[in-house]
Amino acid sequence: MKDVGADLGALQARMTGIGSRLGGDWAEKLQHQLHLDLGTAECAYWHSGYYQALSDVLDLIAKPNADTSDMTNRYRAAG
Repeated sequence: MKDVGADLGALQARMTGIGSRLGGDWAEKLQHQLHLDLGTAECAYWHSGYYQALSDVLDLIAKPNADTSDMTNRYRAAG
């Protein structure tokens, strides 16, 4: 059986890493908020990532004991 605590820990560590970049390197880029402008590449890319994240979470909820670490992403990235 998969260790849910380890999965949550990995997700929290990933969020911490991304959060530090959002507050650091990427902060200036985010000020422009181009992802909010419909029709921009930034908007499409943001929604592609959000879609993938939702899909991943739904897959984990539907199959909580499934090991997906060796599976490729079945959705094509935007761009």
